Amino acid sequence: MIDNNQNLTEIERENAALRRRVAELEGAQAKLEALCSVSTAFIAFFDRNGVVLEMFPTLVIPAEMARHARGRHLTSVVRDDYIERCAEVIRESLAKQTVLSIEYPITLRDRQLWIQAACKPFTEDSVLWVGRDVTAQRHLASAQAELRDFQALVDSAPDGVCMASEEGAIFYANQAFGAMTGHGDGTLGMRLSDLYVEEQDPLSGIVGIVQRCFERGSWQGTLGLAQRDGGTLPCQVSMVALAGEAGRPPALATIARDLTPLREAELERLALQEQVIQAQQATLRELSTPLVPLAEGVVAMPLIGALDSARAQQAMEKLLDGIVQHQFHTAILDVTGVKDVDAESADALLRIARAARLLGAKLVLTGIGPDTAQTLVDLDVDLESITTHSTLQSGIAHALAPRPARRAARAQRRASP
Repeated sequence: MIDNNQNLTEIERENAALRRRVAELEGAQAKLEALCSVSTAFIAFFDRNGVVLEMFPTLVIPAEMARHARGRHLTSVVRDDYIERCAEVIRESLAKQTVLSIEYPITLRDRQLWIQAACKPFTEDSVLWVGRDVTAQRHLASAQAELRDFQALVDSAPDGVCMASEEGAIFYANQAFGAMTGHGDGTLGMRLSDLYVEEQDPLSGIVGIVQRCFERGSWQGTLGLAQRDGGTLPCQVSMVALAGEAGRPPALATIARDLTPLREAELERLALQEQVIQAQQATLRELSTPLVPLAEGVVAMPLIGALDSARAQQAMEKLLDGIVQHQFHTAILDVTGVKDVDAESADALLRIARAARLLGAKLVLTGIGPDTAQTLVDLDVDLESITTHSTLQSGIAHALAPRPARRAARAQRRASP
């Protein structure tokens, strides 16, 4: 009887201990569930094959989803190209009995999220998997990287870039802008009105341009950039108004491109173009007033086109140079190709004849057509000192005829009624 009582007492003590242990476990379970319920992490147990053994409801995992997750595989949520990586982390964590981490994308409620997880061995065939959403951090890191790349690009850009407040105070300037103004880092704190000069509308000035930019969103034009040494750099300027977001005040971004190389290149191009034009004109003048030696002492100069004062002067200079250099005693000036002989043209012919006579040469004028003859008569031009022929052929024949024959021809013309 005593032994039975002792056994019963022992059993009751063991039951009491078991009840206390169950209560402790239930308390621990309740604490774990309470802790998980306020956690923003993804908490689950996986077997070595990546199958969910248990998933705890958290702030990001509803209880219904946690219940339905049991028995599901990684493939149900993890992106295909990361499934094998996650499975390898589980196997390696169990094999090495160490905590490993991994980042992987999942699709949850039609959204793609990035999860950073820690994998810790729990039993010989299961692991504790605790993950947290790092999508925002990844986006932030990506934005920061892009910002660093953009800032590096702006800092090394050849164009001058600055940012100013709505009032025009500069709070950022890249190296190129500091070099263009000559102020370097001293550009910070200066005002746009201290540096930009409106060349076409000085009364409006940069203040009016900034105001229009904020009204319309952007502005483009040419401005002068005042330099520290007192000079002004011509620049093509683009301005963009930046609206204030996330508590930031509005700002203005400006990009200035130095137009000096472009203008110098344009001036050089114009100078080269002028040289080409002058060379072409000289070539045309040379071709339009040729000297054609016909025989010893005889030369012909055919003229084509308009005979203005400049061309008449050129023809005179060239003819006189030829008379002096080659000792021509007779010069045939053919005007067959000259159109619209007017008072200026007629006066030019007379001046050429007088100049040739002063050098001891005789001028023979050929190519006088009816219209030209009528014009000369209407203008009352005195051609007594000039021998005239209607055609170049007859003029050449006259110039090459023996002198006695020429005297007879002159006498015959004078005797003719």
